[in-house]
Amino acid sequence: MQEIKDLSAYRQSLKVKILETATKAFLSRGIKAVKMDDIASALSISKRTVYEIYGDKESLLFECIKDGHEKRHREMTEFAEQHNVMETVLEAYRRKVEEFSTVNHAFYEDVQLYPQVMDYVEEKRQSSHQYFISFMQRGIKEGYFRKGVNFELISKMFEAIGRSIGQASLYTQYPYEELLTNMMLIPMRGLCTSKGIKILDGVMKA
Repeated sequence: MQEIKDLSAYRQSLKVKILETATKAFLSRGIKAVKMDDIASALSISKRTVYEIYGDKESLLFECIKDGHEKRHREMTEFAEQHNVMETVLEAYRRKVEEFSTVNHAFYEDVQLYPQVMDYVEEKRQSSHQYFISFMQRGIKEGYFRKGVNFELISKMFEAIGRSIGQASLYTQYPYEELLTNMMLIPMRGLCTSKGIKILDGVMKA
């Protein structure tokens, strides 16, 4: 019985290591450039073992994307619980700049070739709609966001901007920080009260 438990623990540990190794490789090199052999070699295991645990490359990529999304969502939810909405917006912005600056452009191009993954990305983009509205309503209560704004419409507009950036590959044409400032902070400024604008202007002028 102990052998079975030990084997199960080893298998679970290996599953996590494969996921971490694959995620780093996909993000730094692009998805096409990474072979299952590369992941196996990096961990000194057989390619067969990788396939036994994850099935195929798209399944592995899907788990990498899912795991990354869940971690970011969990971390930002915890941050938001301890900070006001403006601090949360700026932390999300900082993390996005940091994330984009370490990801190979090829990753964003390659990921669009995987339907299962893109369906998941779209599903999560749509599911964030209600969270966005609740967040903005909280911002009104805290005095940072304006009343009388159609946040349903604003949420859909942000979703459309996100899709357009990917479809037009704008991340290959502009520096990440400039892209994110114009995508996140400047539109957000129009939703802010003078109290919120003062904070954003201080950051954008820095």
